[in-house]
Amino acid sequence: MKLNELRYFLAVAEEKHFGRAAQKCFISQPALSIGIKNLEYSLGVTLFERSASEVFLTPEGLEALPKVKQIFAIVQQLKELRVSINSAQGELKLGIIFTIAPYLLPRVIPVLKEAAPELTLNIFENTTDNIIPMLKSGEIDAAIVALPIYEPSLAVDELYDEEFYVITPKHHPLSGESSIDAAVIHEYDPLLLNIGHCFRDQVVEQCPEISSNNAHHYSLETIRNIVASGQGISVLPKYALINDHVQELIACIPFKAPVPKRKIGLVYRKEYTQLKKLELLSECIKSLHL
Repeated sequence: MKLNELRYFLAVAEEKHFGRAAQKCFISQPALSIGIKNLEYSLGVTLFERSASEVFLTPEGLEALPKVKQIFAIVQQLKELRVSINSAQGELKLGIIFTIAPYLLPRVIPVLKEAAPELTLNIFENTTDNIIPMLKSGEIDAAIVALPIYEPSLAVDELYDEEFYVITPKHHPLSGESSIDAAVIHEYDPLLLNIGHCFRDQVVEQCPEISSNNAHHYSLETIRNIVASGQGISVLPKYALINDHVQELIACIPFKAPVPKRKIGLVYRKEYTQLKKLELLSECIKSLHL
């Protein structure tokens, strides 16, 4: 049984005439008749009653007709897969870590909505240790995380670099400094995120000798508010320094070179096919010039 033979059957059923059906299929009438006979032989049934002037579907032909139409509907869906791959419509399940989500999403979502109004973001906020298994299992389509990520099954699109800043209460001795050396931050016992947050690890790695005694906080916003209340100092990524009432109570001091920073990337499975969605998301983020 061949797809062309099913196409001939459908044409004859619709036209009720072999000659017109052959014209519709752009073949000769003898070739169409042979195709119908081959199909009937394959199925073991007679599909049409033929007379000199008319063609009718047999009961078996009537039963076959909706099934053949269903086959061609499925074929059309398969053809549309290519359109889907190159489309920015539908859903994108995006993982994003806690220390990026509150600061990047309000910036990029309006840009993305304007560029692709028919694309829906389904956000999964979590730590890197949880997001990567979700990505590898297919639970999410892509993730925005801090690099590097060492997974051979994943591809990486680097998005932007984000510098770190020291934050202190307004009247802290460090608040008047124009810049701070990362090597001396440990002397002030900075507040850190809890173990399990990759940003904590990046701060400890790039600011030597920091103690983890104060590493028991679960969000950057909690740390920012504690510093604003006058208790301790900390290190935050640049885009966590949002302009609000809390920011008025703290001082933000840049680091001296080499400046501690992190690289943010879009990570996805190498076999993921709907790359148009990821390309669009990447373009929207990069257009922010972060």
